[in-house]
Amino acid sequence: MLPNTQASSSLSGYAPAVQSGFPAGPAFPNQPGFLSSEQNLHQGADPNSPAAFHQNLQIVQERVARLQNLARNTLSGIQNAYHPGNSLVQTQANLGTLKEEIEELSQLMLQSGVGALPLLPIPAPGETMSPPTEQQLLAEVNDSIRSAFEQMKRSQDSASVVANLLGAPDRISK
Repeated sequence: MLPNTQASSSLSGYAPAVQSGFPAGPAFPNQPGFLSSEQNLHQGADPNSPAAFHQNLQIVQERVARLQNLARNTLSGIQNAYHPGNSLVQTQANLGTLKEEIEELSQLMLQSGVGALPLLPIPAPGETMSPPTEQQLLAEVNDSIRSAFEQMKRSQDSASVVANLLGAPDRISK
């Protein structure tokens, strides 16, 4: 028999009752509070507004810049591991932080909708940035598709050769 849980038969407010002595359960990524205060996206009334998207884009670009800096420091620590003055512990800490930051950035990009867009480099101070034209993007996509097709074709050709060799009867000359 279950303990008394004060569960009511009405569904007003749809707040499920939790038995005393049991935790409420884990928080899921789509619940409020999953993102840190820095990543608190969609604070305005309309999460799909251009202003909110622009803010999310700026947050992602800042995170990418920090991630690049951390990756450079980690790579430098790995490359100079045997030089005096380098700390293996610091390099390991940087690597762990780098993995965490990549995961957090991935989640941020998934939840903000920014992940569907290509990230353009942040321009240097005093430099203007122009996004690529539609023709440039089209050419880049076509090159990617052509490269993937050629790689798949080579793979199929190789598999065909192997299948022919395996299926061919042994020809032993006597």
